[in-house]
Amino acid sequence: MIANGRFSGLLIAIAMLFAPALVRADHVLVITTNIYPPYVHEDVDHSFLPALFFEIGKIMGISFDIRIQPWKRGEQSVSDLEAWGTFPYTRNNERKITYSFSDPLYFSDSRFFAYRNPSKTPHVQPPETYEELTDLRRWSIGGIQGYYYEPLFAETGIEADYALSEKQNFERLQLGRIDLFPAATTVGWYLVRELFPPEIAANFYTLDPPLSARGALHLMTSKDYPDNDILLAKFNAALAEIRQNGIYTQLVDKFGLVMHY
Repeated sequence: MIANGRFSGLLIAIAMLFAPALVRADHVLVITTNIYPPYVHEDVDHSFLPALFFEIGKIMGISFDIRIQPWKRGEQSVSDLEAWGTFPYTRNNERKITYSFSDPLYFSDSRFFAYRNPSKTPHVQPPETYEELTDLRRWSIGGIQGYYYEPLFAETGIEADYALSEKQNFERLQLGRIDLFPAATTVGWYLVRELFPPEIAANFYTLDPPLSARGALHLMTSKDYPDNDILLAKFNAALAEIRQNGIYTQLVDKFGLVMHY
């Protein structure tokens, strides 16, 4: 008797073998994302994750039509089967009910960012460390609706003040309108350097421990999309090939990121 996991994998392999013309050269898959530097820049075609998808598409024999949409709209496009998937997303229990996830595209931890206002005394500014998330309830915390931490905040009684983007939250942080804002560390420090002059950027700091440690970023797809399991298996196989043949490392270096394992 074959174990459930092995049996499912065998079925997918068989389906991949006999699926006629599933990945024709002219096959196009719609993918949504949003501007999310350093992973997706305004110049979408010259960004790390779109470039990664281009290389994956070449191996799969398909093209990806990457469309910029607000996060909530992108999720809805996937739910409505207008798009195969959206990226980059982290897994959580709520999402796993409706969506499937690719193998990791990139790893990044998330931390609370704070701004040390030189005109304020230290005791009225967030500490550099905390033990429990509930320790931070006294501070005004910003966020973005739909992000992975929204249910976490609700569970711990944190009434976050949500804005539309990372950029808005970092600007609010610097102006003192919020005290803390959680962001992927790579993204957060990139935006701090992009948005503020060095003398202002030097006043930002992060809290320990991370809110999420070495979280994996994935392509998130609808379980109801036609041939989703087959497509996802082919996608993961292509991603693994790119990691093995050195193209992944070349892209990481090209776009100034750091390898995480």
